Amino acid sequence: MNSRRLYYPAVVYAASLLLLWLLSWGLGVAGLFVGNAALSRSLVSAEGLRWAVRSASVSVDAAPWGTMILVVLSVGLLSGSGMLKSLSGVLHRRAVSLNEKRARLFALLAALLYFLLLFAATVSPWNMLLGVTGDFYTSPMQQGWIFLAFLLMLFVASVYGYIYGNYRSLPDIARSMGGACSFYAPAFLAVVPATGIAPCIGYMGLLPQGDELAVLADVLYLLPFVYVTLLRGERG
Repeated sequence: MNSRRLYYPAVVYAASLLLLWLLSWGLGVAGLFVGNAALSRSLVSAEGLRWAVRSASVSVDAAPWGTMILVVLSVGLLSGSGMLKSLSGVLHRRAVSLNEKRARLFALLAALLYFLLLFAATVSPWNMLLGVTGDFYTSPMQQGWIFLAFLLMLFVASVYGYIYGNYRSLPDIARSMGGACSFYAPAFLAVVPATGIAPCIGYMGLLPQGDELAVLADVLYLLPFVYVTLLRGERG
């Protein structure tokens, strides 16, 4: 496999961002000729450049960097512990060793224990993960679900890895998570220009500000990770 293909999303996104700027300039010029103010909101203008500088940090902050990192670390845990291979074996109905069965059982017990702890933290009088009014909306559990999911993965994968024999020490766990970050480095690189595409589309008025633009941004952030996963999967 040509490793340069891994960086295609970053190249495509960067080129798309540049094309949006050129398109906005072209539409701005056309707007001046036809007298259409809606077309004249060009990024290549004093107003557009001021907006770009002011919104750059906002766009980066809005990108789900933390969420992506936790997801990638979880993938590393799944792979390094052997759970990913085990789950694949379930789908392909391959023979399972006694050691793998034992690791699956302990991982399942770890998951049940974790959910019991969450349940205990959400019922009276220990409803610390619920909102101040006792509801789920805007509660720590609702707002921090990605972190709680990562803790679940960390706990379950660590138990599986230790029982199965892939993990012998804490550095083994750290290395598996770090390997996943290296694996998805090309995808993280693509997220950099992706942070500017949806805001520019909104500024130009090509899509209205709101849910549609937010969905587009989420898709742009996710696609590079799917692409890298599939491409590296082809290589095996």
